Amino acid sequence: MLIGSFEHMLDAKGRVFIPAKWRESVGDTLIITLGLLETTSAACLSGMSLEEWDRFSQKFSALPATDTKGQAIRRRLYSMAAACEIDKQGRILIPAQLRELTLLTKDATLIGVGEHVEIWNPETLAAYNAACEENYGDALAHLAALGI
Repeated sequence: MLIGSFEHMLDAKGRVFIPAKWRESVGDTLIITLGLLETTSAACLSGMSLEEWDRFSQKFSALPATDTKGQAIRRRLYSMAAACEIDKQGRILIPAQLRELTLLTKDATLIGVGEHVEIWNPETLAAYNAACEENYGDALAHLAALGI
């Protein structure tokens, strides 16, 4: 299970350190793509092990071709996806296009979210968290309605 939050710097090549405690869960390769958020102004990256990516992909494969909204998301996620191998120093190279879209330039916050990792620009994450705080009560009520 991927849990916790870590602050790391990107090096000059765009590599970021993956915490050692996560590497056993994710294996040698992390599939990185855009995060699934309700707004593109709070973009983050989502990273999954190969096994988790396969499970995630199976759900998309079940979508009918006529589901235009679902297929649009599928196209975006798959076209942005990259298989990032973890090097001997425990780093992955985040492709330039993904760094640009998520404003990752120097610092990164990595968050374990159960089955996947999110990689955020720290300022974007702070703004996103502040916006979420305003609706925290509604979010709790939503989870209660789902039985969580």
